Amino acid sequence: MRGHFLICVALLVLSGVAHAQRSNRPLICKTAPLEALKPKPTLTYECDAQLQDWDEKILQLPARVAAIKSFESEIASLPDAAWWTADPVDLGVCEFAGKEGTLTRDQRRSFLGDEYLFWLFGNDRIRLMLISDPCYQTQYGGSNAFLLYRSGGRVTVTQVLDGFFSRADNPLTMSWAKLNGEQIVEVATWSGGLNPTLTNYYFAVDPKTGDAAPKNLFKGDHGPTNEITSALPFNSVSAPLKIVRDQTLARSFSIYVDDPNGKIDDDGRKLSRRILRWNGRVYR
Repeated sequence: MRGHFLICVALLVLSGVAHAQRSNRPLICKTAPLEALKPKPTLTYECDAQLQDWDEKILQLPARVAAIKSFESEIASLPDAAWWTADPVDLGVCEFAGKEGTLTRDQRRSFLGDEYLFWLFGNDRIRLMLISDPCYQTQYGGSNAFLLYRSGGRVTVTQVLDGFFSRADNPLTMSWAKLNGEQIVEVATWSGGLNPTLTNYYFAVDPKTGDAAPKNLFKGDHGPTNEITSALPFNSVSAPLKIVRDQTLARSFSIYVDDPNGKIDDDGRKLSRRILRWNGRVYR
């Protein structure tokens, strides 16, 4: 029961508006997105039989590094204008259904209930692909995330997550915002498991080159960082990591941390709540 509740909480916290849009809108596979649908790209390279799939040495294998570089070139040239125009949710519905028409009640439940792996996110200029890794953390959905930026008919690809894995079935989504005219992309993830955590990553897109680079929005223990983590409470008054709101960055947000002396008893897990505020340069 607790696990099911946590999945529901995570979907609301992690996916936010994107999940609400999927849940509340009619789910219909229409002609245009069906015709624009592309097969999910596949990353392939030869696994090293001497390494276990959890070994981080896999991430540095020359064959893997070369395959990722080739893969980036491949996906930069694949998508066309019709694919970019189609909403990622509509593309997902067509991929799931395989034909035109409205999803039945059972299909809708399956589509929204983790029987479909959402791997494409974004809008008509910025998209995120979550692509399975054939050799790394295969038991926990080992994947790599690629950000695609489209400008003037040119698509630039940046790998933003390398060797990501999670116990969750649908562990990732994205949002975007503007900060002083700069395009910011939020990649939000959750770990799944009995004591889950949320981890968000932030990137800034260079409008001239299309490249995405880490945007250090947070005061970390070892200097500014683009990464922020929070426990995901079973019982929470304030949802954690609500940073992007209406395509702007919030002035403040909450995180929860494991703390043996914490005042929050979260079904036996002791937590403390902290509020981080924007000072004009970083959250602290």
